[in-house]
Amino acid sequence: MTIEVTQPILVSPYEVPDKHWYIQAGETPRQEEGRRRSFVFQPRNMREDWDISDGSLARMPNYENAYELVLVNRLRETVGRWRDDGYPGVTRTTRELLLLWKSPDRQQRLFFAQMEAAETIIFLREARADYLQGIDVPRDEPAPEFRAEDFAPWTRYACKMATGSGKTTVMAMLAAWSILNKVNDRSDRRFSDAVLIICPNITIRDRLRELDPAAGEASLYRTRDLVPGHMMQLLARGRVFVTNWHVFEAQEMGRVGDVPSRVVRKGVVEERDETIHIGEKNTTARGKRYLTLDDYQSQVDARIFFVKHEERDDAGNLKWASVYFRRYVESDTALVERVLGRELGKKQNLLVLNDEAHHAYRIHPGSDETDEESLSGTAADDDSMMVEATVWISGLDKVQAQRGINFAIDLSATPYFLARAGRDTARPFPWTVSDFGLVDAIESGLVKVPQLASSDTTGAERAQYFNVWDFVMKKLTKSERGTGSGPKPDAVLKHAAQPLSMLAG
Repeated sequence: MTIEVTQPILVSPYEVPDKHWYIQAGETPRQEEGRRRSFVFQPRNMREDWDISDGSLARMPNYENAYELVLVNRLRETVGRWRDDGYPGVTRTTRELLLLWKSPDRQQRLFFAQMEAAETIIFLREARADYLQGIDVPRDEPAPEFRAEDFAPWTRYACKMATGSGKTTVMAMLAAWSILNKVNDRSDRRFSDAVLIICPNITIRDRLRELDPAAGEASLYRTRDLVPGHMMQLLARGRVFVTNWHVFEAQEMGRVGDVPSRVVRKGVVEERDETIHIGEKNTTARGKRYLTLDDYQSQVDARIFFVKHEERDDAGNLKWASVYFRRYVESDTALVERVLGRELGKKQNLLVLNDEAHHAYRIHPGSDETDEESLSGTAADDDSMMVEATVWISGLDKVQAQRGINFAIDLSATPYFLARAGRDTARPFPWTVSDFGLVDAIESGLVKVPQLASSDTTGAERAQYFNVWDFVMKKLTKSERGTGSGPKPDAVLKHAAQPLSMLAG
């Protein structure tokens, strides 16, 4: 049965949604009054139901395999009441910004999705105490065995916003709010005049440079009318630094086998154990690292790693080896100074904005490296995501230890734990505080409406291009399907070209 909504746009993008489509597998979609509650579906291939004992999730009635985000729904109600009451507790600076953002005379009106995300963060930092009763945002802390000696917890707030609903503008709104409040009252530690923005790649980093107040009239603060003209000089006193997560990877100073030098001695020793399997090529698969015998031997000779134990078969061929790496890397102090020193100087108590924050999560005990369930589809992708997540979060832990993080704001369309996090795959971050997802964005007219390939001329009950991946898999020959690593990419593209061309047209 194909479920299709012929008129998906229901509400204004500038107002609180007051109706929504009820969509459930096997049922005819119907309009319902009121706003859709915040909930997520558990992946169908999960072997066990999510644990709801911590109270962050609750079973969603009338939906199969769905869980309510309890904190988000509680905050929606409370923030709405606080909004209607005139934002009790906010500073004069915050009130002036809110009035500007909500002004009916604006040439570029802000979407409700943007206002709600910004208002929720402001509420959590500034609302009068009686409104905050019963609101408890869980912290993101490592398990004890992963906790460094100098670890200090820091607060994260996640805002779920569909791609295309204006996350960058929200980042500008919150950066301006924090900087201007700090400049106007240096003693108020709720605010920061130094903003660190971390993103996943160079392309996004370059796009986010419009968040630098130094750009003046060309900055997002003016092009989107987020800051009054008379406040721009005050905003320029703050600092906004945009960088990639890669900068938090400790730089290598030298190896144990190298000739000692002053540079090496300034570093700190980093040691780790690893098992290396001998294979036909250098790769990583299902959590295992493979090297060819020649590359293994060359790295042993170069003292890149040191052998603890070698396991051989009956013929004496090397199967795998237990090794350890020892290298000198820059200290945490040196790393933070390298990353922040030039742009943020000695600034402390930083506001952190994590863009595409689903890349930034902690690896917890219980991660099964042999688990074949994966959001990315390949073990190699999972391994790279684990490295990225570890470097990103551990880097922020170092910033917290050296400079102090006031709090962090995570912005993502999918603020979920990915596979191999040692947590439930696709489970939302428990510190998620606002939610304006894809279906909400579609119903508000914020994003393009997905189109279904619902008919063709073959007379088949189900259109052959309804699921392009299924269509391609049926076309692949045995040799094109490949083995362990999956089908050959060129074969997939060959068979997918026709349906993709038709759908794109």
